[in-house]
Amino acid sequence: MVRAVVVLVCAALCLAACGSATKTQPKHEAKVCHSTTKALARLQADIAAMRSAARTPTKDRLQGNHAINVATDRFLNDVALAPIGNLKRNRMIDHAMGTLSGSCEQCFQALEAARPVVNIRLGEKRC
Repeated sequence: MVRAVVVLVCAALCLAACGSATKTQPKHEAKVCHSTTKALARLQADIAAMRSAARTPTKDRLQGNHAINVATDRFLNDVALAPIGNLKRNRMIDHAMGTLSGSCEQCFQALEAARPVVNIRLGEKRC
C-alpha cells in the first residue's frame, strides 16, 4: 500500500514537472521562431532589392553599379547578424548569388567569401 502511494506521488510529481516545462518552453520557442522568421523576411527583402538592382544597366560588370553595391552590403550585414543556422545562412547566400548572375563580379566574390563553409564542416566552436 505504501509503495503504491509512493509510486503515485512520484508519477504525479513527474507529470507536474513535465507539464510546467512544456508550458514555458513554447513561449521561448515562439520568441526564437519569431525572430528567425523576421530575419528571414528581411533577407528575402534584401534579395529582392538585389534582384531589382541587378536589372538596372551597369557599365562595369566588375564593380557593378551603386544600387547593386548598396543592396549587397545590406544583405551581407543582415545575413551576418541573422539568428539562423549555418546551413540556412549558406542557402540564403546561394539565393543572393543567383540574383547577381554577371552584374557585379566583386559582389559575387564578397558573397562567396561570406559563406560559413568552415563552420558547417567543423562545427561552430563556442567560448
